Amino acid sequence: MLLKGKQAETFARRPGDEIWAVLAFSGDEGLASDAAQAVLAAWGGKAGLEVTVLDDDAIRKDPSLLFDALEAVSLLGEKRGVRVRTSGDKIAALLIEAIEAGDTSPGRYAAKLVIETGSLASKSKLRGAAEKAKRTACLQLFAEEAGDIGDRVRAALLAEGAVMDDAALEVFCADLPGHRAIANSEIEKLALYARGLGRSVSVEDVRALTATSLHQDIGVVLICALDGRPADAHNALDRLNEAGTSPISILRSLQMETLRMLSAHERVAAGDANAGRGLRPPVWPNEWPAFRKRMNFWTPRRLMRIIERIHDAERQAKSAGPTAEPIVRLLINDLARVAEGAR
Repeated sequence: MLLKGKQAETFARRPGDEIWAVLAFSGDEGLASDAAQAVLAAWGGKAGLEVTVLDDDAIRKDPSLLFDALEAVSLLGEKRGVRVRTSGDKIAALLIEAIEAGDTSPGRYAAKLVIETGSLASKSKLRGAAEKAKRTACLQLFAEEAGDIGDRVRAALLAEGAVMDDAALEVFCADLPGHRAIANSEIEKLALYARGLGRSVSVEDVRALTATSLHQDIGVVLICALDGRPADAHNALDRLNEAGTSPISILRSLQMETLRMLSAHERVAAGDANAGRGLRPPVWPNEWPAFRKRMNFWTPRRLMRIIERIHDAERQAKSAGPTAEPIVRLLINDLARVAEGAR
């Protein structure tokens, strides 16, 4: 069963007990994550759900983990769920096996299953299996429109008893990153700032809250790398390292920029004359020539390869802990060298 957009979001809040598994996917992985969280919360009800979280690496290392987690019965009689975060390809065969078994044998598993991932093509075998299964829901989430984002911001402020000027809302929404999870963090920060402010949040408030040198320096690293300027990229990385910036933060920012460029390719291919304005954050007319030049080299195929490298680097960085900086530096250097060769 395939549900898209608003229907998918509504279903995630009320999935019902007749569905035992959900596949949530989106070009914005934060949207897929939010949908997965909503499904688990709905299934758990007031008592909550005992959730086992697995990823590609854990399941590839030991495939039995997935099926053991699905079959395990809580000793306390609590409802259980298994949440799998995947790239969509590495463990697709195992996930398909689980979906098909749960569909043909309703009593096979004791736990519910939620799978979250990024974009899935219509030809994806994992997506196809979820669409065909009668007891599995396949949820395709799309990036939010500006009006939807604005409504979320206003709702967050109202919950704190605060309001925002229209001009400030426009500026804030335009600067929000396109990744839902990171955008949620920025909205939460704004809401906390507005609590007890005693007046409407203004444009000056927004600029003071979001104008950080850290954000600017990460942006410099990404632009230098993607434009093929390795020396400048390393210098910017040095500044971030001195400031104690988390390597994971750099990887997440690189992922956001890569997804933004993929979205730009899709909009241009669809004939969108103002493709830059529809991105999150937008690319303004004066910035578009440089952005488009970057796109010409970083084709969708190359961008998907960057996504794969980011996932691998993040896994290594989390294992390395305090010594993760060289892992990120190597990735940035590789990207810059590749782009440098095309200059």
